Amino acid sequence: MKKRLIQFLAKEYGYTDVRSFSPHKRFAAAMNAIYLAKDAEGKTIFIKTCRYGDMCENEYRTGLALWEQAPQHFAKPLAYHVGKRFSFCSTEYVPGKDLYALLTDGTPLTGEQRAQMVEDIYTIHQALVRADIVHRDVVLKNMLYHQGRVILIDCQLATKRNETKVTSFFDHILKICKCRWMGTPGPSFLEWDDVPVLLKSIQSIGSTPAHQERFEFICAELQKARGTLVYTHPYPSMEELHAAIKTCRLRRLFHHQAKMRHRYRCMIPHLQYLIDHHPEQAQEVR
Repeated sequence: MKKRLIQFLAKEYGYTDVRSFSPHKRFAAAMNAIYLAKDAEGKTIFIKTCRYGDMCENEYRTGLALWEQAPQHFAKPLAYHVGKRFSFCSTEYVPGKDLYALLTDGTPLTGEQRAQMVEDIYTIHQALVRADIVHRDVVLKNMLYHQGRVILIDCQLATKRNETKVTSFFDHILKICKCRWMGTPGPSFLEWDDVPVLLKSIQSIGSTPAHQERFEFICAELQKARGTLVYTHPYPSMEELHAAIKTCRLRRLFHHQAKMRHRYRCMIPHLQYLIDHHPEQAQEVR
C-alpha cells in the first residue's frame, strides 16, 4: 500500500521523500495514516490519508476557507485526491507542540505568551464565525504552538454550519461516540457548539494580572457568542446506528471489556437501548 502510494504521489503531484509520521494522538492512527514528504520545491508537507475520500475533500475545502480568513492560524491546504486506491489531503507542514502538552508538561510560559495564545484562540473563533464553519474537534491537542502563534489543525470533521450532509458512516459514528463533540441530544437531532470548547481552552491557558482585563473581556465575548457556532445534525435511527457500529473499524471499542470504553460513555445509552429492544443485534455488536 505505501509503495503504491509513494509512486502515485511522485507521479501525480511531484511529492518525494515520503516517510511515516507518528501522529500526536494515538486515536488518529486508527482513522488515518500520516506522512511527511517533500514537494517539487523541496518544502516539507504534511499528508493525511483516510479510508473515506469525502472526509479528505471535506478537510481540504473547510481548511482552505478557514485559511483564507486567518492564514496565520491555520495550515494551508495544498491538494486533495479522492480515488478507489488512495484518498488523501496534503497541507503545509506546521511543526509545533500542542497546547495540551505545553500546559501539562511543565513548560514555562510567560504572561505575554499566555496572553498571545488567548488572543489567537479568539481570532480563530472570529475566523470560524466569518467562514460560518463549525470545527467539531476543537481541543487543546489540535492547537499547535508554532513560531509564537496558535494554529488550529485537523479540519476533517469541520462543516458549514447549515449543512446536514453525513460525510460517511465512520464520521457519523465518531460524532455520536466522542463525548466532547456531543451537545444536548434532542428528540430528533444532535447539536455541537464550538464556542464552549473555545472558552474552556482559553480558561485552561489562564492569564496574569497584567492581562486580566483583556482576558475577562474575551471570555465575556465568548460567553455572549454561545450559539453562533452550532451545528445541528439529524439524530440517527437505531438501524443506522447499529449498521454503523457493525461496519466501523473501531467496533472493538464498544466491546464490554474494551479498555477505552470509558471515553465513549455517551454511547452506553444507545447500547443499552439495543440490549433492551434488540437483544439479537446487541449480541452481534458485543
